Amino acid sequence: MGNMKEPFKGVKDDRQGRKLCYKDDWTHGLHSGFRILAPTTYIFFASTLPVIAFGEQLSKETDGSLSTVETLASTAICGIIQSLFGGQPMLVVGVAEPTIIMYGYLYIFSKGREDLGSKLFVAWAGW
Repeated sequence: MGNMKEPFKGVKDDRQGRKLCYKDDWTHGLHSGFRILAPTTYIFFASTLPVIAFGEQLSKETDGSLSTVETLASTAICGIIQSLFGGQPMLVVGVAEPTIIMYGYLYIFSKGREDLGSKLFVAWAGW
């Protein structure tokens, strides 16, 4: 019950703890030269290949409303935001099967409603 008195206290504590390391994470990453090439390539493909596979499945589930392009763009944007504000420049983010299932059910739900339909599904899912 003590944690309920101050909202986001854990987030504030984590940010304070990472504050000293945040600048070093970025400067060491940028000044490491070719040593960073192998892990960067690995993280790129480890993030991209599942996005492509799940994007194709998502395209089938949503009749093409969401596809690999949208999945790749949203993953890239989320990864950039997380790396800047999360204090971890090398972080793997991506889509997973529960996300595909959720969007499949959202699409079926929106298709059955006249006020949404398949045309407004992407805007509705985005919000």
